[in-house]
Amino acid sequence: MFSLDAARLPIVLVVDPMVASRHAMWRLLSRSFGVLEAPDARRARDWLTSRPNIDALVVQMELPDAQGSDLVKSFATAQVAVASRAILVARPVDLRMVVTRLAGWFFSRDAMRAEVLWREADRLCS
Repeated sequence: MFSLDAARLPIVLVVDPMVASRHAMWRLLSRSFGVLEAPDARRARDWLTSRPNIDALVVQMELPDAQGSDLVKSFATAQVAVASRAILVARPVDLRMVVTRLAGWFFSRDAMRAEVLWREADRLCS
């Protein structure tokens, strides 16, 4: 069972080469999550080395230096716990799906918080 210290927000690492896409994801998630950003696989690995408390990943399939699926597989092979909470996305990113997965992992007992995330995703998609 996943357990998170109630004193901190879950931390999500967004791995996406496009600045605009990372910014949109940050706007969507930053009220409910700590959000870190990486433009490529190398910097994602750097973040996980320096911040092993990252709770989830949102990884674009096409990265400049790797395939997103290969990056997640490498984390799983190295037994990095966050690999089990990785969301692989393609363009256009389905923000509602991302929010649904994250809310299921972290806010399954807080329907109001999940609803706020879904409304924000709908707002950004319209």
